[in-house]
Amino acid sequence: MKGLYGPCGSDLWKGGLKALLSGILLVLAFPQASLWPLVFGALVPLFGELPGRNLRGVFALSLLSFTTFFGGLLYWIPEVMTHFGGLSWPLALSIHLLLGFYLGLYPALAVTGAAALKAFERPGVGRGFLLGTFWVLTEHLRARLLTGFPWEPLSGALARVPLLLQPAALVGAIGLSFLPLYVNYALFCALFLQKRRPLVVALLLLATALLYGLEALSSKAGPFPARVALVQGNIPQEVKWRPGEEERSLSRYLELSRQALSCAPEFLIWPETALPFPFPYGRLTGKLLEGIKELGRPVLVGVPRALQTPRGWIMRNSLVALSPDGRVLGVYDKEHLVPFGEYVPLGDRFSWLRRLAVASGGYTPGKGTGIVRVAGVKVGVLICFENAFPGLAQARVRAGADLLLVITNDAWFGDSAALRQHLDQSVLRAVETRRWVIQVANTGLSGVIDPYGRIRLLGPVNRPWWACFGPSP
Repeated sequence: MKGLYGPCGSDLWKGGLKALLSGILLVLAFPQASLWPLVFGALVPLFGELPGRNLRGVFALSLLSFTTFFGGLLYWIPEVMTHFGGLSWPLALSIHLLLGFYLGLYPALAVTGAAALKAFERPGVGRGFLLGTFWVLTEHLRARLLTGFPWEPLSGALARVPLLLQPAALVGAIGLSFLPLYVNYALFCALFLQKRRPLVVALLLLATALLYGLEALSSKAGPFPARVALVQGNIPQEVKWRPGEEERSLSRYLELSRQALSCAPEFLIWPETALPFPFPYGRLTGKLLEGIKELGRPVLVGVPRALQTPRGWIMRNSLVALSPDGRVLGVYDKEHLVPFGEYVPLGDRFSWLRRLAVASGGYTPGKGTGIVRVAGVKVGVLICFENAFPGLAQARVRAGADLLLVITNDAWFGDSAALRQHLDQSVLRAVETRRWVIQVANTGLSGVIDPYGRIRLLGPVNRPWWACFGPSP
């Protein structure tokens, strides 16, 4: 018996359970669990339930699976909304479910589009390639529509597997998602329909990726362009913006930086909004400049930057490079702001949306190349989740960046999987651009990644810390 979505009764329940199972398995392929081999088979239970269903049924099961995936992957968001945004748990969970539903639409449309071309009824190598192509296209759409949210493409599960990650240098991380997606499809064809040819092609693709990875990893990474000090202040988000805490934060960063001088860095890096006062008008600006003068080294500082314009005062989330003599060597103003964190979309038109903002929602985006020159090095800067956007990193490289720098404040997320997932975005950008990437975070994770995605330095979580990296003096 068939209904609106295809098979009815127990078959419908079974299909729903298999879709849920695929979503859960896919979550486990990513941090925290990081059981990355699951990314090559997590979708098989879902795909196995699609033959014989009409397009409504295919879309419904796919959407259930991928809503489950994104809901589980981003499990840390409701805690941020309740703890820092003051939202009730029912409202936070409702918004979280809506976000998972929205993000799940993209892969669900890819699977449904392939089903419309009989990819699950009359499977074959060509139809598998169509499914993979649709998937990659929808990941590109997810990275662009409604400001974009390209966090964790399917290939993101391979961020800690350098051997398999190297083809991202050729096709990008989103393009590399084709590989695990096609392996899932090939396993479905072999296990459910006894079609072996797609599996042969999948094995050839895997072998090609492995051989390319072996060849790439046999190359020596280029020299790191400078000796730098990473400074992680570990200021809890609950106290960071309290009145009177500004001086304590500044003192901690200066003290850690004085300790870091023992390894003779050419410059030092502090994380996003390391100093919780508007630069350069805050009352502690003088103490900051005096402290950097005593250090005798340039410092790259994450600050909220106040600017006076003809329309009034605006605030930008910025990195400012300061020399020991007090000069501003360079500025980068964050260009891709976090919706409902740093600004409120349509907030001027619908004031009630401001009640959903986790933070003040008062920043203005900047423009520019994203390049800051310090100690003879062209540093391509990304702030916070900008490292999830491949196009921004590639723009820095086109502008001449010698290395990429990600500064962030992930104190919002405690010690959740968000920290590991965020660092993985930097790993993807390192391989795509073949550049060294430095990530400096307020509470972690801070570290250095080589151009082949290998983590060469990794700091602790929720602990004040500093470390130097680069050629010895």
